[in-house]
Amino acid sequence: MARQTFENRVFDAMSSLTRTTEDFFERVASDISPGLRRGTAAALFVLHRTGPLRVSQLAGELGLDRTTVTRHLDDLESRGLVARQPDEQDRRAMVATLTPVAQEFLDDMRVRNRALIRRVCADWTREERAMFGLLLPRFATEGEKVFGSAPAPRTRGAS
Repeated sequence: MARQTFENRVFDAMSSLTRTTEDFFERVASDISPGLRRGTAAALFVLHRTGPLRVSQLAGELGLDRTTVTRHLDDLESRGLVARQPDEQDRRAMVATLTPVAQEFLDDMRVRNRALIRRVCADWTREERAMFGLLLPRFATEGEKVFGSAPAPRTRGAS
């Protein structure tokens, strides 16, 4: 059994949080529209946070290529969740916006999510909540820089 060092505890927590988060977003996507997948729904979450974006900007926010984002937007548009229109500054570019139905669902979801977070942290002290609220975003930001650029771990037996 691996020694429970700080690093091992953090890595184990990251693995658990990843599974929990993926499952949660898969359920949320299905609640938005039956059969919708979390990868496609991610565009909705970005648009809810940022407001309307050009397809190229949305692709950058999602870390995906424009072709993939266009396929996601095609699906979301067919479900009545996103609308696209030409950008007023550059008619060649398209801007994606949430429809009122999607906006309302995501606004309600934000309220529900805040309640869930409060429930998870219900027995935490004010200081623990404040510290976690500072450290988790910091870890995510720093982790994106480090883990995002880290080489893939070598598998056993690889030369």
